[in-house]
Amino acid sequence: MVTTGYAIKYRYADNGTTEVQVRIPNVHGPMNKSEYNGKTARNYVEEEDLPYFMSVIMPHMPSYGDVVVLESNHTSQREWTVIGMTGGNYKRGA
Repeated sequence: MVTTGYAIKYRYADNGTTEVQVRIPNVHGPMNKSEYNGKTARNYVEEEDLPYFMSVIMPHMPSYGDVVVLESNHTSQREWTVIGMTGGNYKRGA
């Protein structure tokens, strides 16, 4: 399964790989909590609690809000790998 999400930040893991912290809107809620328009946010995950996902090598590391493409590693869809970037960004509205 393939989906998109917003990159928050990245880090280099101890084993030499790169990990990207990603907000998947369908799983973690919208990028901005104000998009709930005052309604109760039931499944919203705060930014500091978002998971890091392993990433393939990319031409450059994503900036805050860049739209990234993720692929599910298993049928459980709990493990994702960042496989690329779309060129879109949350701040630019693309």
